[in-house]
Amino acid sequence: MKPFQYLFIVMLFLAGCAKTLEEVPSDRLSEENFYQTEQDAEAAVNAIYAPFRELGYYGGFYMLLTESCSDYANGRGSFAPVSEYNGLDGANIARAETIWTLAYRAILRANTVLDKVPNIAMDEAGKAALLAEARFLRALAYFDLVRNFAGVPLRQSLNDPTDMPRSSVEEVYQFIIADLEIAGNDLPNIATVPGRPSALAAKTLLAYVYLTLENWEAARDLSNEVIRAGTYQLVPVAEAEDFDNLFGAGVTSSPEEIFSFKYSSSGGQGFQYLVYIHGENTLYAPYGFRTIYARETFPLIANWSDDDLRKAFNLYGSYVHRNSGALVQLPSNEPYQFKKFSDLSSVAVDASGNDMPVLRYADVLLIYAEAASQAEGGPSPAAFEAINQVRRRAYGANTQVANPAIDLAGLDQAAFRNAVFEERAYEFMVEGKRWNDLKRLGNDRVKEIIRTAKGKEVSDSQFLWPIPKAEMDNNNALDANDQNLGY
Repeated sequence: MKPFQYLFIVMLFLAGCAKTLEEVPSDRLSEENFYQTEQDAEAAVNAIYAPFRELGYYGGFYMLLTESCSDYANGRGSFAPVSEYNGLDGANIARAETIWTLAYRAILRANTVLDKVPNIAMDEAGKAALLAEARFLRALAYFDLVRNFAGVPLRQSLNDPTDMPRSSVEEVYQFIIADLEIAGNDLPNIATVPGRPSALAAKTLLAYVYLTLENWEAARDLSNEVIRAGTYQLVPVAEAEDFDNLFGAGVTSSPEEIFSFKYSSSGGQGFQYLVYIHGENTLYAPYGFRTIYARETFPLIANWSDDDLRKAFNLYGSYVHRNSGALVQLPSNEPYQFKKFSDLSSVAVDASGNDMPVLRYADVLLIYAEAASQAEGGPSPAAFEAINQVRRRAYGANTQVANPAIDLAGLDQAAFRNAVFEERAYEFMVEGKRWNDLKRLGNDRVKEIIRTAKGKEVSDSQFLWPIPKAEMDNNNALDANDQNLGY
């Protein structure tokens, strides 16, 4: 079992509902008598994590839905329509609606903490840290929502009305920024246990937000602050298998981890994503649906150097069958699966111990590289050094020693940004970042990239997911004009 054991408790979260009794029950938990102690506050914060960890969100489907849109992967089975780029079909609309529901469930629980915990008599510094943790998680949920749905109802408190209009994209981002600024001030400098955010995690996420908004100076300065703190470092790699020291099922934490969602191989709390990315009955995961796959014709795959250790670590074209021991060759039209997350000891769909990295030090270095170059009209030596550290690790070299055989040099601003995007694609493969990275380039550029990579034409409806029908039906502040294009 990993040390961060979440306290999944039965909580009513019935704020705003009419009370049916005047007396507060003393013999059982209720909203009125729960939020009394420091332990209650901690349990309420722990409960925010549960929606994120579900299969329908960071447990698997968020990555599958976005990775199916990338230029290095196709969706298979019920995810195949996503890779046709004509907007989402019924099955995948339902998955997007689940992500919406789980994100708002996390937001509701964060709002509950922020409304209820301030009244608890406890250590004030500890209280501030818990409130900041709730803000960090709320900001992450809204960041996922605004990038994939655009403007959404901005629910900030338990006292918000049921009927709320969509806020603008700018308003949502300003709310995210405000939450993360507070979190960056009030969270501890070092996470109390792996899987909880620190002040530097909040600053890293805020740098990522500013990168998305093309506020290059702010993204550069925040990521540089994290670099200069000296808290994190890239996990060293000499051969491909060493990446398991970062992504492996037995890893509790690493010097590179900034923020991850934690899973356990026991108690039905495993990382189910593994079952979807692997082939049937591999040693890497039990069962296996091969939900996303790569082709050698995709430029990022075709042009990937064999000397880059990430290639051998990420891709496989054949595998040993878990039960028969026979060598299985993947189909010629679906020739590669993704191996980044594997657990050779997993025995059930929900028994894989790998964690889901949300932010790691490689993020910081690549955010800095891109933002610094964009802010300064071209890459400085520091920007080159940031991307080259990631590249050196990928090729098994010492990250701190210049290596002319690996290092990039002499690129202008445009070429350097292209190099950063390529590096991000290889570094964060199947971590759910590529599609939102591509969208940062603008719709026309995305269409060009997908056309070149896959010969597919991207519909404008592909860029945003539909506002869920339940929200449209039950939120009287919305009408048909509020629905995203194509739905």
